[in-house]
Amino acid sequence: MKNKILSAMAALAVMCGAFTVNAASSASDNSNKPISQVSDVQNMADDSTVYIQGYLTQNLGNEMYTFQDNSGTMTVEIDDDLMNSSMYSPTTLVWIAAEVDKQGDVVALEAEEIQFMPNQASNSATSNN
Repeated sequence: MKNKILSAMAALAVMCGAFTVNAASSASDNSNKPISQVSDVQNMADDSTVYIQGYLTQNLGNEMYTFQDNSGTMTVEIDDDLMNSSMYSPTTLVWIAAEVDKQGDVVALEAEEIQFMPNQASNSATSNN
């Protein structure tokens, strides 16, 4: 009986470990998610999920940032618990999963996940003003 319990616990541990690894790798593997441009977001429905890549060019305060890609700029709300201030720089490339937030004619994004990509940093977004 003791061996059956130990076997069942070992099998459960293996299954839980595999699930944890898969969940972690899918959360960090964004290559299969379509990247939208700021210009695309303007036409999306409220509460749509969007994936964007570009630069947080300005900290506006109160968890608000200006995001810029090659097609334009828009405001993104990023909760402090998602933001890594030690990685933040206007020249650091970021990937953001966000929800479209439309209020009248104003379109903004509310970040659900953010990843800093410092190895791919560039000044291209800030020099195109």
